[in-house]
Amino acid sequence: MSDKHLQRTSRNEVYMSLGDEAQVLWDEMHEITLDEAHLRRNRIVTAQKTDPVHKRFDMLRTRLLLAMREHGWSRIAVTGVTEGCGASFVAANLALSVARMESVRTILFDMHFTKPSLAKLLGVENPGRLSDYLAGHIAPEEYMIRAGQSLALGLNDTKVFHSSELIQQMMTTDVLSEMQDLLSPDMVIFDLPSVLDSDDVLGFLPNVDGVLLVVGGGQSLPEEVQRAEQALGDKTQLLGVVLNKAESLFS
Repeated sequence: MSDKHLQRTSRNEVYMSLGDEAQVLWDEMHEITLDEAHLRRNRIVTAQKTDPVHKRFDMLRTRLLLAMREHGWSRIAVTGVTEGCGASFVAANLALSVARMESVRTILFDMHFTKPSLAKLLGVENPGRLSDYLAGHIAPEEYMIRAGQSLALGLNDTKVFHSSELIQQMMTTDVLSEMQDLLSPDMVIFDLPSVLDSDDVLGFLPNVDGVLLVVGGGQSLPEEVQRAEQALGDKTQLLGVVLNKAESLFS
């Protein structure tokens, strides 16, 4: 057993002796305040309730939470049919919508290893390296950034070109399982690359309970949507289809 594992085991034993060990870790995270003007410029409308579009994300949030509580789920992936459908836009807005419910602990991960974008979208500087965290080199409370009381961000601004190998390693599964145990999140949202453009999605699906599929209005072809639904349906629970870039946001 490595020294690092012994240190982590010892630390966990200390946390277990506390009244709410998960809250201790949440409190230890570096906290930031997201800039509202930056969010508005990037169409992140759910941090505040000033844009009426937030109601559509709130409806999606409520449906997901009800389904997840009914089935005992906590981890969902958001992926587009093809690149450019707006999966990161949907994932970020969903996460901030859930985060307005302060009793619901939410974690948002940027799993776009070759084109990470959530840090820029949310206006977060120096977000850290997700690859280092998934490799077990950093504790979750040292890597993650807390934006408010109940939202933690697992972001990245460094490209990783061996992403498929990284996310399919047993260490990634172990790290995420430890994260679940230590932080006790109610919802973990993984923003993934598009399903038809990257094998990262299918390789990562064993780590989630279900998937939201984002379709680009006026962009995604019917046969592409069908192929994506079939690929996901064979591997995991398809939680819903989000129609983005259209007058009606959800289907």
